[in-house]
Amino acid sequence: MIASRAQILGILLLGISTVYSQEETSCAGEEVKLDEHQKAIITECLEAAGIKSIWKIPADKLACFGVCLLEKKEMMTPEGKINHEKALAYIESVMPEKVRKPLIEGVDKCIKEHGDKVKGGNDPTCVTFMEVGQCVHDVFLDICVD
Repeated sequence: MIASRAQILGILLLGISTVYSQEETSCAGEEVKLDEHQKAIITECLEAAGIKSIWKIPADKLACFGVCLLEKKEMMTPEGKINHEKALAYIESVMPEKVRKPLIEGVDKCIKEHGDKVKGGNDPTCVTFMEVGQCVHDVFLDICVD
């Protein structure tokens, strides 16, 4: 199954995996472990953006949806940068063991290169998120999608 660029980008931030339905997730054919709190965060951010389905995220709302997920999962600093340690710890806690190392290495590189540009000062469209979002998208697409 191949999802669109927008779907994959939003999906990655959900459980940082490929999503086949809003609650069923997998990466490289193995289940991603999301708890009820993590699923609730997804629902909250969908509602905040006025989105009904993870599969129907309008391009103009995708970036702010991603920022919402990072904020609610407490993976951003007060300055609007990705909290490097928390993001990598999250991958470690939810991703299948066989993909953790390459995902952590790839996301680590994305954060180092683009993680300081997640939420710029006055950015109501959250466009500053797109560089790191695209980088993470590419990493997860390469590793999670067969």
